[in-house]
Amino acid sequence: MGIVSIAMMVALLALAAAAEADTDSMFPFVIPWSDASKTVTNVSFLNDGPAGSHGYIVVKNGHFVESDTGKRIRFLGVNLVAGSAFPNHADARIVARRLAKYGVNLVRLHHMDNCWNNPKGTIWNLNYSDHRHINPQQLDRLDYLIYQLKRHGIYVNINLHVSRQFSPADGFPASVNDIPFSFDKRVDYFDPRMIELQKEYAHQLLTHVNPYTHTAYTDEPAVLNVELTNEDSLVGDPWSSLGHGLKELPQPFLGELQQLWNRWLAHRYGTTAKLQTAWLKNVAPPGPDLLKSVTDLPSWALEQHRNTKANLSNEGDALRVDVVQTDSTDWHLQLHQAELNIQDGYTYTVRFRARANPAREMPVYTSLDEPDWHHIGLEVTAHLTPEWKQYTYFFTARHTVPDHSRLVFVLGNQTGEVELAQVRLSAGVEGGDLQPGQSWTNGTIPIPDGGLPKQWADWIAFLTHIERAYNHQMRDYLKNDLHLHASIICSQISYGGLSGPYREDASEFADDHAYWEHPSFPHRPWDPVDWFIGNTSMVPAIGHSDTLTAMAEYRIAGKPFTVSEYNHPAPNDYQSECVPLYASFAAFQDWDAIYLFDYGSYGANAANDQIQSYFGVGSNPAKWAFMPAAAMIFRDDEITPAGESVTVSIPAESYEAELAQFPTAYDLWDHYGISRKTTLSRRMGIQMASDTGIRKSGKSGNSMLECVNSDPATAFYTADAPAAKVVVGFIGGRTVTVGRVRFEFGDTPHHFAALILNSMDRKPLSESSRILLTAADRVENTGMVWNAAHNSVNNNWGTAPSLADGVPVAITMPVSGLRKVYALTDTGALGQEVPSTYQNGDITFTAGQSYRTLWYAIVK
Repeated sequence: MGIVSIAMMVALLALAAAAEADTDSMFPFVIPWSDASKTVTNVSFLNDGPAGSHGYIVVKNGHFVESDTGKRIRFLGVNLVAGSAFPNHADARIVARRLAKYGVNLVRLHHMDNCWNNPKGTIWNLNYSDHRHINPQQLDRLDYLIYQLKRHGIYVNINLHVSRQFSPADGFPASVNDIPFSFDKRVDYFDPRMIELQKEYAHQLLTHVNPYTHTAYTDEPAVLNVELTNEDSLVGDPWSSLGHGLKELPQPFLGELQQLWNRWLAHRYGTTAKLQTAWLKNVAPPGPDLLKSVTDLPSWALEQHRNTKANLSNEGDALRVDVVQTDSTDWHLQLHQAELNIQDGYTYTVRFRARANPAREMPVYTSLDEPDWHHIGLEVTAHLTPEWKQYTYFFTARHTVPDHSRLVFVLGNQTGEVELAQVRLSAGVEGGDLQPGQSWTNGTIPIPDGGLPKQWADWIAFLTHIERAYNHQMRDYLKNDLHLHASIICSQISYGGLSGPYREDASEFADDHAYWEHPSFPHRPWDPVDWFIGNTSMVPAIGHSDTLTAMAEYRIAGKPFTVSEYNHPAPNDYQSECVPLYASFAAFQDWDAIYLFDYGSYGANAANDQIQSYFGVGSNPAKWAFMPAAAMIFRDDEITPAGESVTVSIPAESYEAELAQFPTAYDLWDHYGISRKTTLSRRMGIQMASDTGIRKSGKSGNSMLECVNSDPATAFYTADAPAAKVVVGFIGGRTVTVGRVRFEFGDTPHHFAALILNSMDRKPLSESSRILLTAADRVENTGMVWNAAHNSVNNNWGTAPSLADGVPVAITMPVSGLRKVYALTDTGALGQEVPSTYQNGDITFTAGQSYRTLWYAIVK
């Protein structure tokens, strides 16, 4: 037996002992909220002086650069939300130092404009009945926070409209309280008074001179960007605004929108006759019904996945579905009729009557009834009420297979009763054209809740035009009237589907949001007891239905791409995968800024030593422990971008036609035959160009991503670069080799682990004299209690301290000379030495539960 084999045997014996010791207990692991000590995990050296000390951040060659040096800069950020954006001065100093220690160089100031009646959590002066007066004490706290962030090399992203709710006290009619959209979103794109007040707030905040930096925010180089309106789209996601409540707007807001729609049609067509001709062109009369009756119960399939449960029955001439139990994925419960002969290129009408108790949103679509189950044209959301209503939708079929289509009603988003009657699907069009007396001359062409194919296209084009006009108007005000230096975006690029890139055409960069298994609230929004999550790992979904791939499809070629909200929310058993997957994927795709949502509460009176809720990462070791490694991987280029790229081009002059054909970026990429797995080998991007099609360029780089199968029990993901290795997935009891590093994993409670091994001195691992290992499995609070389905803890989050499962793993890797291995303390300081062997240029050591840490250092 060779000497290296003996070393490995020793390591494996230690691994077996570690795994055996790991079966029964988790250990406390709390990263102190006030610590900024100079330890192995301190990467504040990445923040090169005060933010803005090298000029404004500008865009050059598709990336952010410092205006004075031309040097590219990437950002690792967090969100400070509501009260977290207004700390006292002592806490501001502490949090700025801590953020810098862990590699943060960008903070998004979010929900500052909320109207939640907490004087310490909003920018508004609650002594006034309106929301137009800024509280000077709160503004001082914000100023000082930004001053401290700037001192420590941390830039800010200032959000304007997030959760401001307008009221009659702001000069609106009482009906403003009846707008059915949270925080008056959508209406804020077109209502003149709302736009006027958004400008007023921007002027108050951005032209204010910070007394600590002595600079107005319009001139402040530490302000990276201003965001106009968070997660806001008239169009919907995607096209769901057809029947998505806009017709339910109260007056005068409904009238405002209808008048804009009529004026837009008049400008486009000139005469009503031309409009009628355009809308009815190539429209065939209705054909026979393709569906079997709702009274033919066996012809309808009630599909139930995982923990969902429902009952299907007839109620007179109607189908009735009693939804008893749902999970976090709406399509896990669906009603459909299959084996339909929907033909490619034909226009179809879907009509039905429906009601629901309680009211609900019901996605309706057409798809194949066989793998790969892709959608074939219809993609809408019906808004059901307890009263019977008629719903009519039109679509043009694409990518069909003879006799293998289906009509689907998605029912898994909440419990309750749903009834359907007179369901009909036919080729051709039933109604939808102008009715007698309807004309734009008297403003009576109504807002559609369905539409002929051309009417549909016009409606989407109109809504996109309104969004784009708003973006241009607000940009013009901020840039030309207020003289703002920072970049501006309107909203998130995927909100509104593929209309987003058109809306954001003037924006300097593109931004997006995503969450893997966001908590669902089946009955009351944000109910602290009645909620659930899917509680699965994203790894098996990578390359086909994961959140990162979905965002990559919206990247705009030639512009920076940022993600200002992302998380795998607690208490997911696999949440430790979040940061390793996010940072490595974003680095490989060459994104420019990534944030986690959100940092959470902090300060002397906060729950700093436990998981606070779904999102707060600052006190959650499953996320925060990986931040130093993420900073090195992403900000310091340890995982380099993919050398090859693929870009899909859309001609600017035919963008509206493309928009009607491809509601989402996925539809566009799918049309050109680009698999979602492409994100593991190439950078992706969309661009406006003079031609249409796909362009591939570049050659292989130094980094590689790989996802090994999609089996929920065995899938794992790796990222390989000279200075960093990432392993995430169901790897308990397995051996994984990444480059020249060998990982021998012991078993874990979920057979799952997330791990990053990376250099901390900007050298390849084989030459580095300071290497960090971060490894975690499950993290939860003391006394956290899961429900029987293991998909919610309701309000039983437990107490401090947070607990962690370590990862038993034996690692063999090449190094240049003798090294020592240490378990690190909760501040990242050197702790207990870990036995290791060094033979033939390789070091071997074993990490495990007994060291009671998520961090290890391999040092010279």
